[in-house]
Formats: sequence, C-alpha cells, structure tokens
Amino acid sequence: MAAFLWYFGIPIAFLVRVLYLSLSRNLATSRAAGRYGCKDPPNLPSRDPLFNFDIVRHSLRMAAKDRRIRSIYEQLHSYDFTFQSWPFGKRVISTTDPKNIQFVFATEAAKFGIGPQREHAQGPLTGLGIVTSDDPIWSRMRPLIRPTFTRTQIADRESFDVHVSRFMELLPSDGSEVNLRPLFERLILDSSSEFIFGESFGSLLLDCKVDSKKFIESFNNGQKGVGKRVLFGKMSFLIRDAKFWESCSLVQEYTRRLVENALARRRKAQEPGENEDDLPNRKYVLVYELAKETDDRDVLRSQLLNIFFAGRDTPATALTNMFFALARHSRVWSKIREEVKDLRPEDLTFEKLKSLRYVQHVINEALRLHPPVANNSRVCLQTTMLPTGGGPDRKSPILVFPGDTISMSFYTLHRRADIFLDPEEFRPERWQTLRTTWEFLPFGGGPRHCPAQQLALFWIGYVLVRMALRFRELRNMDPVENFVEDLKLNMESKNGARVGLVFDERRS
Repeated sequence: MAAFLWYFGIPIAFLVRVLYLSLSRNLATSRAAGRYGCKDPPNLPSRDPLFNFDIVRHSLRMAAKDRRIRSIYEQLHSYDFTFQSWPFGKRVISTTDPKNIQFVFATEAAKFGIGPQREHAQGPLTGLGIVTSDDPIWSRMRPLIRPTFTRTQIADRESFDVHVSRFMELLPSDGSEVNLRPLFERLILDSSSEFIFGESFGSLLLDCKVDSKKFIESFNNGQKGVGKRVLFGKMSFLIRDAKFWESCSLVQEYTRRLVENALARRRKAQEPGENEDDLPNRKYVLVYELAKETDDRDVLRSQLLNIFFAGRDTPATALTNMFFALARHSRVWSKIREEVKDLRPEDLTFEKLKSLRYVQHVINEALRLHPPVANNSRVCLQTTMLPTGGGPDRKSPILVFPGDTISMSFYTLHRRADIFLDPEEFRPERWQTLRTTWEFLPFGGGPRHCPAQQLALFWIGYVLVRMALRFRELRNMDPVENFVEDLKLNMESKNGARVGLVFDERRS
C-alpha cells in the first residue's frame, strides 16, 4: 500500500494541484480580461506543456555553447519583446519593454521580490543579506550600507591608486600580449576587499597569499554554480556539483577569518588609551560600521559577502568588456587620449572624471553594448498587472500571479533598434545627444538600484584614464573578433581582453 501511494499517489496529487492552479489562473485571467482588458503574452513553443523540459534543455545547450544571453535576445525579437514560458511548470514572463521594467522596479516594486529566487540559489555562497533577501533584511541593511557609497567615501583616489599602481606595474609595455581580464579581477578584488573588510587581499602583489588565489577561484566557481541554481530554481537539487559546495565552504571560511581580524582590530582600538578613529586609514569601512549594530559573526559574514558579491565582480567585468571593445576601435582610443592628454594621475578626482565627457560616453557605450548584468529578474509577491505586452498586438496588460517570475533582458533592451540607432555598433558618440531613462539600466533602477553605482563608475573611469595616459597604442591580440559570452551571473568576455600595450615615451 505504501509503495502504491509513493509511485501513484504523489504524482496524481501533483497533477491535481497543477490542474487546480491552471483552472484558477484561467478563471482569474478571464475575469481580468473582461474588467481590465488583460491578455496573456504569446507562449514560447514547447513539446512538453506541463514542465517545458525541452525549453530547459535548450537553455542549458545555449549556455554550454556560450550563447545563453544571445538566445534570449533572439527569442525576444521573435515575440515582439514579451513572451511567457513554463520551465519546470513555473511561469516566467520574459520582457524587455521599458514600461514593464519600470513597473516592476519602481512603480509597484513592493509587489515584486528577489528572495524567493536568490535566497535558495545564492544563499549557500553568500548567506542571506541585502542582495539576496527582501524585507525585513533588506530594509534593515540598506540604511547601514548606503553611507559606504557617499561621494566622500568613493572619491578616495589615494587608496584606490595604490592598487592601480600595482596593477600598472604588471602590464607589459612593449606590445606583447596580455589578457587584462585576470588582472582586472585582481585589481577590483584588492580594492573592494579593502573597502569592505578594511584589509586588502593583496592579489596583485608578487608574494600574494595562496589563500587569496584560492578565494578568487572558489568565488568564480561559486558564481557559476549560483547561475545554474537560478535557472533550475527549486529543482536545483537535481544538480550534482560537489565543486560548487566546496567553493562555497572555502569562501565562507575565508570571509569568517576576515571578519574575526576586523573585529580584533576594532576591539584593540576600543581599549583604554586607544582611539577608535585610529582604525586603519581612519576611513569608513563597512565591517566596522556593521559591527556597531551586531557582533553576530554569521550575520556580519553574510552581509559583507552580499556586498562583496555585488561590488567585486561588476567593475572588473565592465572593465574587461570595455577593453575588449576598445582594442577593436583604435579611433576611440585615440580620442580618449586626446581628451586626457594634459592630465596627471593626481588630477583624477571624482569631479574631474565626471567632467571628461568623451570618457563618460565610452563607459556608457561599453555598458550598453556588453552590460555585466545582462539579465535580471523579480518574483511576483502579490497579484498585479504588467502594463503592456499581452495579446496579439502586445499592447494589453498582463495579469501576474504570486510566484510568477519576470525576467528582464538588459542585453536585449540595450540593443533595441527602435531606441538605439545601429545598436550592434560600438559608437560612443551616440551619447552626445542620447537621453535615456528606463531604456538604459546597467545598474538597475528603483529602490533596489545598485548602491555602489558611483563607486563602480569612479573605479572604471580612473583605470581607463590612467591607462590612456600611459599607453600610446592599444592593439587587439585576440584572433576571435566577436564577443563570446562567459555567463556566471554577470556576462563577461570569455576570451577576456587580449591586448598589446605600447608605452608612451613622453609619459616616462
């Protein structure tokens, strides 16, 4: 009897639940259609109406071929930028309509969340925190973290320049080939670890600790695993990836030691005769500020890893993608050098970098063409209606239910020909007249936009100008001309940025 219930009862119960939910949805949609004009978007064709396993397999094949993001782009263009699918029986509405994105990120942001998706997928790597969770964790942590990214903190050129100078020393200047991707990763790793933990990993140093190298490798492996878990959702238990769990364990343990070191420094500064303001560099360091609110090591480790997860990868990815494009457009490199030719490294304040119009246009264009965050999603928490994308003309509102996922392709959004002329071209000059709102979202939007946006832009701009001041030529050394995507959670050039750098003798 028990065997009968296991083999037949559970599947039957599951099918009954699926049919009940389907009938409930159809009834609600029918009512909403009569009252509000709601209509469903087109379905992505599938031979499996219940679980869309063929669609899941297609996604995995595209990821294996380094075409996952491009395949989404092609699907969205085939269905006028909005369609729905049912991977593993869960509804996913894919859209790249600016009205829908604004609705999800800002207008009705409270009705959409990230916790149902990210806590399960990312939790093993970073724990729960501001990047993985909704309220109450998000609303509690956001005010504590925001001061870290004020202009006063991010304009600390001297601290960042220490790491940039080490980075520059590792670059060959005779035109020989170097892949900038691993060096950018190490640069941002060192800068962000000092900014967040008060202690740099020192990965750019010749005597870099073995632990730092292991951390980078483990963090990269962990991110790839998180990407798979996002795709599989609650079915991620099907993934057998011992390396993912090993990487998560190493990242957690290494961060625990960093937290203990930071707390020990803070305790020492609080001893009689000491001054807490004498903590390293006398600057705002996130771990010290969070330690004022809690001494729970697990909470501290999770919050710091959440910020590190978001802040460490995006600037390095953006730099790699930008130099991938610059190496193929020598004209743009020459124009950057012309704009910055009279500057010195010590001139590169936050305000000065912002005033370099062509440099800012180049950064915007790189973020448009190859956005590090190529795709983003939210899970519906309360029944609501997307403003557009339904029906044969794609103009009707779409009824959305709790548990539905809204997947938004920034990669596709940034390449819409009705918004950007010649969208596949790398042409920074377009930004001289182009004005965008919800059509250009390299850092998201609404209340959950990236709090480190200005810090990332400062780091990217500073590195770009320092390299333009030093190197007369930037040559492409990559035999593969086209961009090949490497998708973890962020989208990065798989081949990195393989370049040859020729030193400007006048800048000795």
